[in-house]
Amino acid sequence: MRKLLLVSIFMLLSSLSSFAQADMKLGVALDMDLSLVAQIDRYNIVLGDRGFAVDYLIKTGQFDNKTPLSWYFAGGGWTEWDDGFGVRAPVGISWYFAKGWDLYGQVQPVANFDDGFKFSVDGAVGVRFSF
Repeated sequence: MRKLLLVSIFMLLSSLSSFAQADMKLGVALDMDLSLVAQIDRYNIVLGDRGFAVDYLIKTGQFDNKTPLSWYFAGGGWTEWDDGFGVRAPVGISWYFAKGWDLYGQVQPVANFDDGFKFSVDGAVGVRFSF
């Protein structure tokens, strides 16, 4: 039920005119298990089998002008469907392998505040199409 609600909210937001004018990418990833991902301007949204996360791209850049690679640093929060919530700080790279397509990978330190404090490092890999 919670997934259906979040998907409905996401679909509603993506249809609004302000989001229609935003830079948007949609795709799939292995982040919170199998996930639908979206990048809307500077926000990364993850809706996965295991939970939900939203990250804000704090800093982005390119390695050089000749390679189709860029890097990013983000900060955000997450929650799991059953339990668990916290913050994360993804650091990743994107490879633009075809017009409109990018493949990305990231490593994210994760702090869990559900039952006391727990620290871990997770990762993600995904592919997105921009339109």
